[in-house]
Amino acid sequence: MRAVLLVVWVLLLGATGATLFHITFEVEALESELTRLNNEIVEEQEAVHVLEAEWSYQNRPARLEQLSADWLPMLDRIHPGQVMTLDALPMRRATEENDGDDAPGAPAPPIGPAADADKRGAEALPASLRTSEGGT
Repeated sequence: MRAVLLVVWVLLLGATGATLFHITFEVEALESELTRLNNEIVEEQEAVHVLEAEWSYQNRPARLEQLSADWLPMLDRIHPGQVMTLDALPMRRATEENDGDDAPGAPAPPIGPAADADKRGAEALPASLRTSEGGT
């Protein structure tokens, strides 16, 4: 009876040691993964700080004004003579397509290149966008 009890205690002690050994390695693996993830978080936070600083630098009002002057020369500052009231604008004349029966707030007919493209039809499209007669 004593021998059986001794064998059971030795087996329990061995199983407990093996379980603790396994748990120790699991904890070490999880700690290393946690360290790796924390390092990635710090790197991402540093990258966000760099991007925020670059965004602030790129959006300086003086720089934006200079870029606007360089790339959008047709958009100059507004002069007082360019501002008028709605009553000072001339009324739109009725045309054959637009007899003045449009509901208020209806979109105005296109003007400029868009209107010319509508009038010319497919000829207004670049050759690369035209479809062939075969339906391709």
